[in-house]
Amino acid sequence: RWTSEEHNLFLQGLELHGKGWKKIAGLIKSRTVVQIRTHAQKYFQKLAKAKQNG
Repeated sequence: RWTSEEHNLFLQGLELHGKGWKKIAGLIKSRTVVQIRTHAQKYFQKLAKAKQNG
């Protein structure tokens, strides 16, 4: 489970580095690149679903 702090760092990293998972991993010391990439996939799916549902 991602903490709110980790997720906030993830969002900051996305803003700064786009999909540069390795760079984002530099911000979130407690997660691996693979974990960050997986979190991103789920995050983008959730956004797409929310957009689809209005």
